[in-house]
Amino acid sequence: MTTTPNLLLPYILAAQAQKHVTHNEAIRTLDALVQLAVLDKDLAAPPATPADGARYIIAASPSGAWTGHAAKIAAFQDAAWAILTPREGFIAWVADEDVLYGWNGTAWVVAGGGGGASVNPTPLVGVNATADTTNRLSVAAPATLFNHAGAGHQLKINKAAAASTASLLFQDAFSGRAEVGLAGDDDLHVKVSGDGTTWKEALLVNRSTGVVTFPFTTFGGGGGVNPSLAVNGDFQINQRAFAGGALAAGSYGHDRWKAATGGANYSVSGYVLTLASGTIEQIIETAFWGFASLASTAITVSVDTPSADLTVTVGTVAGTITAGSGRRSVTITTAAGDSGNLPVKITRASAGSVTFGRVKVEIGSAATAWVARTGQDERDLCRYYYQRLQATGANQGLGQCLAFSSDSGFGIFSFLPTPMRGTPAVTSSAFGTFRLTKADGSAYATCTAGTMTWSLTFGYVLSLTGGLTAAGAGLTPGGICWVVSLNATTFIACDAEL
Repeated sequence: MTTTPNLLLPYILAAQAQKHVTHNEAIRTLDALVQLAVLDKDLAAPPATPADGARYIIAASPSGAWTGHAAKIAAFQDAAWAILTPREGFIAWVADEDVLYGWNGTAWVVAGGGGGASVNPTPLVGVNATADTTNRLSVAAPATLFNHAGAGHQLKINKAAAASTASLLFQDAFSGRAEVGLAGDDDLHVKVSGDGTTWKEALLVNRSTGVVTFPFTTFGGGGGVNPSLAVNGDFQINQRAFAGGALAAGSYGHDRWKAATGGANYSVSGYVLTLASGTIEQIIETAFWGFASLASTAITVSVDTPSADLTVTVGTVAGTITAGSGRRSVTITTAAGDSGNLPVKITRASAGSVTFGRVKVEIGSAATAWVARTGQDERDLCRYYYQRLQATGANQGLGQCLAFSSDSGFGIFSFLPTPMRGTPAVTSSAFGTFRLTKADGSAYATCTAGTMTWSLTFGYVLSLTGGLTAAGAGLTPGGICWVVSLNATTFIACDAEL
């Protein structure tokens, strides 16, 4: 063997003459390879005036004195080029890039495992700490500074897909307490936890609309509960006295709930609705709740304990509430064209009947607990769209007569309990006879109604005009009296549904 196995340095052989030549050649090779730092690795032709000792990694397709030596090391020594062949594991600092490269036996790559010249991917980095395969960069310090380089500075956290997470997690003794970021979707979430296991969504910002929801924050009562856009979600208001059964398409049963296209068959017991077939629907009036539009908005629909999967359609977009106990929900982002009033439809996902209770429709991607409005508030919401003035017994007063005459004609005025959203269609049952009583109750007369016309003014003043087939004896012409129906089934219906 005449050379060393690694750096190929020449040995001085026994009885060799001119031993200094061999020794100096080895010294020059060491000088070229030890602590290897080259000036450039992208030159294919030797520089015209290299400095003594200058070293280069020869680029592809070299020329001149470097011809045929691509990827080798060129060292300018004693006014000549020495060409040295790298061996696997050689490391070279490239000065013009300030990057450390290694020879992998085939090519020069960034030290640490490949990549472009603009990065230096070290697998694990620990700064005063131990890095691992999950926390590949680990820093233990009182503070960490990310400074600008002449202008601003952005800290970027990227994820692979919408269902992945890109967030900042704040911990106490390595147990999570708060998280901010894109957690499982592309909405902005702010979550908190008292134990690192149970998390609560404190704030949610919809990625498309910018609408902010606070699932556990109280606004005017409700214990951290969002208001429901659905009216009579527990089916307790039933002005039409719907007894259950089949409903034709477009017909209303319990207040604000009607049969959708194709009809429906349902019944209510307590707070539980049994949908035997078809689809029930409620139209959400967006303007009433203060929104110009709910298009492209996350809407969450939830129910209690559905016995089977439910198909829920909000606007033109459908989703599924899966069967199970407790509060079950689905979040649907409405389409860009779902502007104006918003239909919400519920049907069973497959054939057969299904039971569920307490429907809630709320803005945002989180379902909050069911909390009923007061009975008066719920009735007023229902009456805003439909009111039925119903005689529940004999001699129930219906209104004030302001223009009674002794021979014919009268006018009844009644103030509705709740102003309505618009001028309703007013209908009534057959009243038959009236009892007209003086305001002081001292006298009354029974009269038979002739042709009657109902109308509504100012959204809350109900009036009836018509004639009498018999005059009311004992009543002062032009005076004021109270009008009393003697028919316990008498009703007046004011319908202003959407």
